[in-house]
Amino acid sequence: RLSALRDRLERGLAGQAAVVFGREAPRLPNTVFFVIGGFDGETLVAHLDRAGFAVASGSACSSASPEPSRTLLAMGVDAATAKGALRVSLGRGNTEEDVLRFLQALDETVRKLKGLAAVAA
Repeated sequence: RLSALRDRLERGLAGQAAVVFGREAPRLPNTVFFVIGGFDGETLVAHLDRAGFAVASGSACSSASPEPSRTLLAMGVDAATAKGALRVSLGRGNTEEDVLRFLQALDETVRKLKGLAAVAA
């Protein structure tokens, strides 16, 4: 069930041109680690938190560190890209509706941040 929710989330991320790390590798069924190019992970975390979603920038074992994920760096991901990575963990209580609401909030956040960047330019 969690794998199906994770896969649904990953399909939705394709609309944001997100890169999902480890997509083809054996991995946990409840976790998605991704990046949307051009966005700082901590900025996305803050906006998504205000929208009611608890996500993290970086890996679970280093969530208190502002440094890019050592795992992504070891995979050959450049530091700037790794610093933008977000980790979403799904749990027993999550539903497909939760995934769809998250994707909507992410889409609104990305649009808002792109709009702010265009005004600043």
